[in-house]
Amino acid sequence: MPEESRGGFLRNNAFMVAAVSLPVVVAGLFILASAVPRWTVPPPSYDLLLKTTRPYTQPPATVLVDFNVRNGRVEATLSPPVPNGYAQQWALLLFNHETGNVEEIAIDLPAAMAQSEPPRTMAVDSLAARRVSAQTMAPDGYELRTRSSGSPGIVGDLFGMGRYRQTAALVNEGRVVGLNLPSPYGDPYQSPVSLVGWILEEAR
Repeated sequence: MPEESRGGFLRNNAFMVAAVSLPVVVAGLFILASAVPRWTVPPPSYDLLLKTTRPYTQPPATVLVDFNVRNGRVEATLSPPVPNGYAQQWALLLFNHETGNVEEIAIDLPAAMAQSEPPRTMAVDSLAARRVSAQTMAPDGYELRTRSSGSPGIVGDLFGMGRYRQTAALVNEGRVVGLNLPSPYGDPYQSPVSLVGWILEEAR
């Protein structure tokens, strides 16, 4: 096409050219903005302890366990189940910042607890030598974020067939590091997770 004809085409079709090129430019800027944090923000440098909900079991669990941080140490709180009721059971998970893997930490629980027995705490032996912070943000700036995503579509919405997938990730200034939970907590839909604490160093 001659230069004069090309110029005339662009003038006469400026709106069409802008309509086609603008989304491409915006998409390119969005991709660039998403990629910059991966180049500039370092990866996580601290391990993370998480707790996640266990799948419902039958018969129900005879001992309930929850996890918390006190005085820089992780404790497991044991309690008997409520008669004719359901209490949430938790599993303890560890995110290894060097490998990016998430693994379950096994806890040696008693076989059962009497209904009249009060709650009691016990140390998590494998974490006894680690100092843990329950702060929501790690010293390197990472935070645990969770969100629900996914939709069954218009038909599913009309009939109430909501289907949402929960995802967990570590986020720091736009850099996102997804957490893949081990089975059975990540398949087919990820179980809800909560932060227990960041492992800072070997305890003294």
